[in-house]
Amino acid sequence: MRAMRRSFAGVRLRLGAAGIFFVVFFVAVALRAFQLQILDGDKLRQLGEKQHLKEMIVLPKRGTIFDRAGEPLALSLEGQSVYARPRRIKEPKRIAPSLAQALGADSADIAQKLASEKSFVWLKRQVSPKEAERVATLSIDGVGVYVEPNRYYPQGQLAAQIVGFVGRDSQGLEGVELHYDGYLRGESGSSLVERDALGRRVLVQGVETLQIPPGSDLQLTLDTSIQHLAERELEATATKYRAKAGIAIVVEPFTGEILALANYPFFNPNNFTRQSSNQWRNRAVTDSFEPGSTFKTILAAAALEEGVVGKEDLFYCENGKYAYAGKIIHDTHEHGWLPFAKIIQYSSNIGVTKVAEKLGKERYSKYIEKFGFGQLTGVDLPGEAAGLIRRPDKWAAIDLATHAYGQGISVTPMQLVMAYGAVANGGILMRPFVVRRATGPDGRLLWENQPHVVRRAISETTARTLTSILKGVADEGGTGVLASVEGFEVAGKTGTAQKAERGVYTKKRVASFVGFVPADEPRLVMAVILDEPETSVYGGTVAAPAFRNIAAATLQRLAVAPDKAAPAAPPPLLHEAALKLPPKSERVARGENNADVPDFIGLSLREAVEKARSLNIKVEMHGNGYVVKQSPLPGAAWNKNGTLTLNLQG
Repeated sequence: MRAMRRSFAGVRLRLGAAGIFFVVFFVAVALRAFQLQILDGDKLRQLGEKQHLKEMIVLPKRGTIFDRAGEPLALSLEGQSVYARPRRIKEPKRIAPSLAQALGADSADIAQKLASEKSFVWLKRQVSPKEAERVATLSIDGVGVYVEPNRYYPQGQLAAQIVGFVGRDSQGLEGVELHYDGYLRGESGSSLVERDALGRRVLVQGVETLQIPPGSDLQLTLDTSIQHLAERELEATATKYRAKAGIAIVVEPFTGEILALANYPFFNPNNFTRQSSNQWRNRAVTDSFEPGSTFKTILAAAALEEGVVGKEDLFYCENGKYAYAGKIIHDTHEHGWLPFAKIIQYSSNIGVTKVAEKLGKERYSKYIEKFGFGQLTGVDLPGEAAGLIRRPDKWAAIDLATHAYGQGISVTPMQLVMAYGAVANGGILMRPFVVRRATGPDGRLLWENQPHVVRRAISETTARTLTSILKGVADEGGTGVLASVEGFEVAGKTGTAQKAERGVYTKKRVASFVGFVPADEPRLVMAVILDEPETSVYGGTVAAPAFRNIAAATLQRLAVAPDKAAPAAPPPLLHEAALKLPPKSERVARGENNADVPDFIGLSLREAVEKARSLNIKVEMHGNGYVVKQSPLPGAAWNKNGTLTLNLQG
């Protein structure tokens, strides 16, 4: 009995201990649950979401870039990229060769990416549809294809330095793509992707309802027809004279709209990584150079405006040699007494030095600044340089002379063409621009660039007088006679500037011609600049003919009537070398001895029809305006059906 009591007491003791243990256990569990659910609930929930939920950034479709007529220069298409989840791939070495073969990539490179410690790697960005299909056929767990925006430039190299290009993440890197990236790119969206313990996607939150508006569209001031003509002529000239580089700018002088801006050598933005970054540079705004004799126009403007010289005032040009500030100034040709107008026409360094002496450095410096040199033009393109103009109190004794004929200072091509634009339009310096307007995804106009007056540089009277002087440069006896355009008066100035290296002038030259046409009612102001030509170095022989050919084609494109009576046959639109044309005597119709294809580029619709009828050629025409493209090309062999296809614009 006593033993039973002891046994029962022991059971009670054990039950009590067990009860206390469970009470303590449940209290501890409750406290822990309270801590996890109440005290640390938000923190743990965020940690769990971080492990299982991943934000997926969705890039919007980038806006389209158009030329002034609505021709697309940059489009966004859907591209495909191949990615991998290395942690889900069990045998990377085994599958690497088949993946590399499908992607046309290096097997060792693919194997290295598959063995990465990262949770996500790109195997290849922007793959072709065939490559994406081959990857999908392999059905490898942890390898997939992702659809992302792909930028495409349908015009290829045309205006590439202006349009620019984007990186793989749809970010603008050069040109308009960079300068207006905020408008073109739009705003990115995101959705949450829930994944299981193995990293596999289980649920996507918000994808069905996520609607990301595309970026804004931009319309440029560029005319692709004029741009095409400028590039072809610039390439032909640079090739003929073996120039290192070239620039051609065409601007509307009264508004500042850039109609064409060509940089040679060219590059294709569709595969920009294959070309040197040196080719991406828009030299017209980023590079500065000594302008040479083209700067004599600025001195002439200042001297005329200040009344220190008249058009017929005589200066003795010392027969080619003049001692000034301990140096000898030379002219290319010996001249005695010359009126001021002839000093500019013949481009006398000695003559402009004597004019600068009468003007003085303080007044001259003021007009250099008024014409915008040493300052940014404000053009809406990235990387613009201001050039280098020193204050007059920093000038050495010789600088008044050297600055008069464009040495010892540096300017950008854009500054130079806008300064001549101020002479052309009656004395007003305008801000250049390349983007006309931006429109939202709904077609609503967001903003529009308007012509912007920077300041008045000279009076209208001075501008008219200077124009009459500059017309002599392209007349018989002037240094720019090869710039004359049949049927029109040209006003402009040649330049042949020495290049300095480490402070010493070399034999290398920059040849240029800057001017406007028609001289008295200008429709365009233009600069043609060739860097380091070899076979000839003078602006009058290298740049002036290119100016003439681009101007003639542009005036025809703009349907500007000649201002001279009974013009002869129009000059060639392009250098013969640009299109590799046969001699003109051989350019006859296919029906005449089965000769090569004749040239229709630049003809109006009516002219093209008449020419085709006279040559008995079968043609197919697309569009209206002027012929900007033909197939087959001029000088090429005829196709099998003997039909000439002409594309017209404008």
